[in-house]
Amino acid sequence: MAAEPTKNKMFEASVGLQWSPAEKQFQAVLLRRRPEGIEFEGPKTISANSSLLESLRQQFRLPSDDASPVALSVGIDSSHVGFYRFEVPAVPDPQLVSIIRTQAEGYLPLPASSMRLAWRVDARPSENCCVLAAIRNELYEQLIGCWPDSQPLSAVPDIVGLTACWQAFCPSSHQESVLLKLTRTQAAAILVEEGRILNAARLDVDLDGPFELLKTDVIQLLESISPQIRSKPIFLWENQENPFPDLSEELKSEGFQIQHCSPLPEKIRRFRNLTVQTAASYPEALGLALLALDGASIDFDFTIELTEPAPTLRQQIFSAPVRRTALSLLLAAVVCTVGLYWKDKTELRLLQKQLTAAEKGQSAQQMLQMMEFRKQVAAARPDIIELLEILRQSQPEGLILDQFLFERGKPVELRGTAGSYEQAYEFLKNLQKRNELRQAQLLEPTLDEKTKKVTFRIRFLYRNFSG
Repeated sequence: MAAEPTKNKMFEASVGLQWSPAEKQFQAVLLRRRPEGIEFEGPKTISANSSLLESLRQQFRLPSDDASPVALSVGIDSSHVGFYRFEVPAVPDPQLVSIIRTQAEGYLPLPASSMRLAWRVDARPSENCCVLAAIRNELYEQLIGCWPDSQPLSAVPDIVGLTACWQAFCPSSHQESVLLKLTRTQAAAILVEEGRILNAARLDVDLDGPFELLKTDVIQLLESISPQIRSKPIFLWENQENPFPDLSEELKSEGFQIQHCSPLPEKIRRFRNLTVQTAASYPEALGLALLALDGASIDFDFTIELTEPAPTLRQQIFSAPVRRTALSLLLAAVVCTVGLYWKDKTELRLLQKQLTAAEKGQSAQQMLQMMEFRKQVAAARPDIIELLEILRQSQPEGLILDQFLFERGKPVELRGTAGSYEQAYEFLKNLQKRNELRQAQLLEPTLDEKTKKVTFRIRFLYRNFSG
């Protein structure tokens, strides 16, 4: 089951669902187009089981054929979703896939291969910022397993629906601002600019815990999504469930610009059967139904899996970079072999001279001391063969190393050319896995617009020879 990357179809009806894996149920609302306007129905509580779609149709009296398709959008409880924000280079979208997955490894609590990822990249004058959402593969498969393979749907973090509801029904700001929602079990903070989620974080709430501890946790939560949080307006979502009525005043006393917000009656009236209380109590499901009804693509949709087309095996084996890399490694091996030959031959001549000197009266003890000294000198030499073998094993196919700079007491520096940014990042990641190397860093990866190749430098410390 997969959603299309772009959607532009208008639907006659849509269902927004908020999924709670812990409670094994969905909270669902329906929006249906009528000649007199949009009609609201719900909320309905539906159990998560194999007959979920049939239960949904019965609850909302939906047709069972495909003549009148209904758009479905599921919001996953934020307690099971992680949000991360980091910079990425300005490269075409196909190349970004591998870069983002590589970068994500440094943030995710589990390997990227065991997580389902969705992201959006915002290009700005000062940076290209990636906002990444992640859930465990097992959780995603559990959700998708509730639906038939033929049923299209979007699956996103539920804060996407919360943000959409806030933008549609409440006073908001076009500048960067924060939406803060508190419940009896969790607190969620969302950094938003013109309806786009820039960052998000959440924490579990202990209703019976000390109030001062809750206050400190919420302050840390807000500070984690923006260093300039006190200069931004913070909208505190209001509903009948207000477990911490004194918290807003406490946050104001700490310098936060807290404003209370709730759905406006004049905006709610556009939807038949929808009340302010219902909109305030089920904003996640309502916001997702709004997005699905318009047929627009929804940010952080886990059902859209972006992959990069891989070259064929023949292209990989016979490509010019592979041939050049193989030749360079062969030449390096020949040079090392010749060097070792002359080294051994020179040491043999020195040993012969030592034996001659010993015959002329040099003591056996002196010879043993000299041999021990030579062992120490040999142990202090860098093992070039070993280092070349490490580079060969770590080097991705197609990546070319142009320079190899090594001076005792200084970091080893490599200069090379990669076919893409992700290939350079892959080389760095491979080097970082080697126990013989330390502090590997990728420096100045730059895309050549003419050749479409990426030049780069990598520095690292090799055993005890780099200081």
